[in-house]
Amino acid sequence: MEYNIRVYKPELKQEEGKINNLKGFATITFDEAFCVKSLAIKESSKGNLYLDMPRYRDYETGEYVPFFRFTDKEFQKEVLDIVREAYENMTETKTDCKGSWGEEELYYNLSVNPVQGSDTFKADVAIRLQDVLAIQQLHVIQAWNGKTFVGMPQKNSAKGEREDIAHAVNAEFKADLESAIMDEYNKKMEYAKSQKQQRRGR
Repeated sequence: MEYNIRVYKPELKQEEGKINNLKGFATITFDEAFCVKSLAIKESSKGNLYLDMPRYRDYETGEYVPFFRFTDKEFQKEVLDIVREAYENMTETKTDCKGSWGEEELYYNLSVNPVQGSDTFKADVAIRLQDVLAIQQLHVIQAWNGKTFVGMPQKNSAKGEREDIAHAVNAEFKADLESAIMDEYNKKMEYAKSQKQQRRGR
């Protein structure tokens, strides 16, 4: 798998009396097929740069949970090393770096869990890319016209608008991913329906 990391060093406003440990942002694109955005580059109290994942609020616990999570420590270290080196040697506001991981092309695993009691959100979806990064907060969504589609993780942008922070970057991968998610969703729904019918027949 090939991957590209874009490191941004935007102009950040320093509020008087406050220490801003946010230094920039990173985007990772996997095999020119899928990307994750809004990874914050921050500086620890010891002066070390680290990556802080974007978060969403879990409505059950009230806690803020990362949208993305590294699942391979070696890959996490490799990415962080690339980001640190790129940031420290930047002469422009952004720079691109390339890397590779293993010999296989990009693959993914899915977890699709139907949701009860919602008119809009029909299933929670998580994907794991190449066994190195887990992504949460994809959804199977039912539109007002009754049609279902796959929604990507979203958060508010700096302009206050909702934007996808993880998504396919080419039509072929997008179609393949959405088809796989809907197939798994429909299988789960058919299984639940058959189980309900069996219970009624007893």
